[in-house]
Amino acid sequence: MDRSSTLSPAEAFPAALAALHDALAHVANGDVGPIKTLYSHADDATSMYGWGGYEKGWDDVSQRWDWAAKQFRGGTVSHRTITTVVGTELACTTEIETFNVTLPDMDRPTQWTNRVTHVFRFEEGGWRLLHRHANRLEGQYEPARRLGSSAKGTT
Repeated sequence: MDRSSTLSPAEAFPAALAALHDALAHVANGDVGPIKTLYSHADDATSMYGWGGYEKGWDDVSQRWDWAAKQFRGGTVSHRTITTVVGTELACTTEIETFNVTLPDMDRPTQWTNRVTHVFRFEEGGWRLLHRHANRLEGQYEPARRLGSSAKGTT
């Protein structure tokens, strides 16, 4: 008997998070197959990745991963989980992730760190990634100084 089918959503979540980390290691090497398998294929799947833009719906999210695959020529990614909240239908993690990869037109690896939120949904007996939001980790700054007078009257 497959023990994974007898696990509660909370008991099954650590394996889903490990699968996400493994899938992102593949992404760093240009292979998006595992992340696309883990991702929900639903119309409400979303992504807001570094390098701008956003996607809604599996078709657009899938195409963005295909684009991302072309951006990585090999390397590693590490993760430091900040928080994990697991319910019966949804789970959320916040993490700091650091990529050390070679990008197109580069002859040596470059490194950057992202702050990342992942939202999972329990679908058909397993956790699927529903949303990923990642952007560069920066030091805290005062918005008015950075945005200048053009930001007056906006939030």
